Amino acid sequence: MALSLWSNSATADDTGKFTFLGQNQCAPFEGVLFDPAATAHILTEAQTAKINCDLYLNYELNKQKTEYELDLQNLTIRHESLIAEYDMRVQSLEREADALANALKKQTKRNPALWVAVGVAGGIAITYGAYEAFNE
Repeated sequence: MALSLWSNSATADDTGKFTFLGQNQCAPFEGVLFDPAATAHILTEAQTAKINCDLYLNYELNKQKTEYELDLQNLTIRHESLIAEYDMRVQSLEREADALANALKKQTKRNPALWVAVGVAGGIAITYGAYEAFNE
Protein backbone atom coordinates (compact mmCIF):
# COMPACT_ATOMS: atom_id res chain seq x y z
CA MET A 1 0.00 0.00 0.00
CA ALA A 2 2.83 2.35 0.82
CA LEU A 3 4.32 1.76 -2.58
CA SER A 4 1.05 2.58 -4.30
CA LEU A 5 0.94 5.89 -2.41
CA TRP A 6 4.60 6.51 -3.24
CA SER A 7 4.13 5.95 -6.97
CA ASN A 8 2.67 8.70 -9.12
CA SER A 9 1.56 9.26 -12.68
CA ALA A 10 5.20 9.18 -13.83
CA THR A 11 5.11 5.38 -13.47
CA ALA A 12 2.44 4.96 -16.14
CA ASP A 13 3.20 3.07 -19.35
CA ASP A 14 3.33 6.28 -21.41
CA THR A 15 6.67 7.72 -20.32
CA GLY A 16 6.38 10.67 -22.69
CA LYS A 17 9.12 12.07 -24.94
CA PHE A 18 12.53 13.32 -24.09
CA THR A 19 15.57 14.36 -25.99
CA PHE A 20 19.06 15.56 -25.26
CA LEU A 21 19.75 19.08 -26.41
CA GLY A 22 23.02 20.80 -26.80
CA GLN A 23 23.55 24.30 -25.46
CA ASN A 24 21.52 26.97 -27.39
CA GLN A 25 19.57 24.33 -29.37
CA CYS A 26 15.76 24.54 -29.84
CA ALA A 27 13.52 21.84 -28.45
CA PRO A 28 11.54 19.88 -31.09
CA PHE A 29 8.45 19.84 -28.83
CA GLU A 30 6.95 21.91 -26.04
CA GLY A 31 7.77 20.80 -22.52
CA VAL A 32 10.00 21.18 -19.51
CA LEU A 33 13.74 21.01 -19.79
CA PHE A 34 15.67 18.88 -17.31
CA ASP A 35 19.38 18.51 -17.01
CA PRO A 36 20.80 14.97 -17.57
CA ALA A 37 20.93 14.18 -13.84
CA ALA A 38 17.24 15.10 -13.35
CA THR A 39 16.25 13.12 -16.46
CA ALA A 40 18.18 10.09 -15.23
CA HIS A 41 16.53 10.41 -11.83
CA ILE A 42 13.04 10.58 -13.34
CA LEU A 43 13.68 7.62 -15.66
CA THR A 44 15.13 5.44 -12.93
CA GLU A 45 12.50 6.33 -10.34
CA ALA A 46 9.85 4.10 -11.94
CA GLN A 47 12.32 1.24 -12.30
CA THR A 48 13.42 1.61 -8.69
CA ALA A 49 9.81 1.67 -7.50
CA LYS A 50 9.03 -1.50 -9.50
CA ILE A 51 12.12 -3.27 -8.15
CA ASN A 52 11.27 -2.22 -4.58
CA CYS A 53 7.68 -3.38 -5.05
CA ASP A 54 8.82 -6.74 -6.42
CA LEU A 55 11.28 -7.19 -3.55
CA TYR A 56 8.65 -6.31 -0.95
CA LEU A 57 6.09 -8.58 -2.63
CA ASN A 58 8.54 -11.49 -2.76
CA TYR A 59 9.49 -10.91 0.88
CA GLU A 60 5.85 -10.91 2.02
CA LEU A 61 4.99 -13.94 -0.11
CA ASN A 62 7.99 -15.87 1.21
CA LYS A 63 7.09 -14.88 4.77
CA GLN A 64 3.52 -16.06 4.27
CA LYS A 65 4.74 -19.27 2.61
CA THR A 66 7.04 -19.96 5.56
CA GLU A 67 4.22 -19.33 8.05
CA TYR A 68 1.90 -21.70 6.17
CA GLU A 69 4.62 -24.35 5.94
CA LEU A 70 5.17 -24.04 9.69
CA ASP A 71 1.42 -24.35 10.33
CA LEU A 72 1.27 -27.38 8.03
CA GLN A 73 4.24 -28.97 9.77
CA ASN A 74 2.65 -28.36 13.20
CA LEU A 75 -0.64 -29.87 12.03
CA THR A 76 1.19 -32.86 10.55
CA ILE A 77 3.01 -33.43 13.84
CA ARG A 78 -0.27 -33.12 15.75
CA HIS A 79 -1.95 -35.58 13.37
CA GLU A 80 0.88 -38.10 13.75
CA SER A 81 0.80 -37.78 17.54
CA LEU A 82 -2.97 -38.35 17.59
CA ILE A 83 -2.56 -41.44 15.41
CA ALA A 84 0.18 -42.73 17.74
CA GLU A 85 -2.05 -42.06 20.77
CA TYR A 86 -4.97 -43.87 19.11
CA ASP A 87 -2.77 -46.87 18.24
CA MET A 88 -1.42 -46.98 21.80
CA ARG A 89 -4.95 -46.98 23.25
CA VAL A 90 -6.10 -49.71 20.86
CA GLN A 91 -3.09 -51.86 21.77
CA SER A 92 -3.73 -51.26 25.47
CA LEU A 93 -7.37 -52.31 25.09
CA GLU A 94 -6.34 -55.40 23.10
CA ARG A 95 -3.84 -56.39 25.83
CA GLU A 96 -6.51 -55.83 28.47
CA ALA A 97 -9.03 -57.95 26.55
CA ASP A 98 -6.44 -60.73 26.10
CA ALA A 99 -5.59 -60.62 29.83
CA LEU A 100 -9.26 -60.81 30.79
CA ALA A 101 -9.84 -63.69 28.36
CA ASN A 102 -6.87 -65.59 29.81
CA ALA A 103 -8.08 -64.95 33.36
CA LEU A 104 -11.54 -66.23 32.44
CA LYS A 105 -10.06 -69.35 30.84
CA LYS A 106 -8.06 -70.05 34.00
CA GLN A 107 -11.14 -69.66 36.22
CA THR A 108 -13.46 -71.91 34.20
CA LYS A 109 -12.21 -75.47 34.32
CA ARG A 110 -13.69 -77.47 31.49
CA ASN A 111 -14.31 -80.91 32.91
CA PRO A 112 -17.50 -82.28 31.33
CA ALA A 113 -17.52 -85.48 33.40
CA LEU A 114 -17.56 -83.46 36.60
CA TRP A 115 -20.44 -81.29 35.35
CA VAL A 116 -22.44 -84.40 34.31
CA ALA A 117 -21.87 -85.93 37.72
CA VAL A 118 -22.86 -82.71 39.50
CA GLY A 119 -25.96 -82.43 37.28
CA VAL A 120 -27.05 -86.03 37.89
CA ALA A 121 -26.44 -85.75 41.64
CA GLY A 122 -28.29 -82.42 41.78
CA GLY A 123 -31.22 -83.86 39.81
CA ILE A 124 -31.45 -86.88 42.09
CA ALA A 125 -31.28 -84.68 45.17
CA ILE A 126 -34.02 -82.34 43.91
CA THR A 127 -36.24 -85.27 42.86
CA TYR A 128 -35.83 -86.98 46.24
CA GLY A 129 -36.48 -83.73 48.05
CA ALA A 130 -39.65 -83.15 46.03
CA TYR A 131 -40.81 -86.75 46.64
CA GLU A 132 -40.37 -86.40 50.36
CA ALA A 133 -42.05 -83.00 50.41
CA PHE A 134 -45.16 -84.08 48.45
CA ASN A 135 -45.46 -87.55 49.90
CA GLU A 136 -46.32 -86.35 53.36
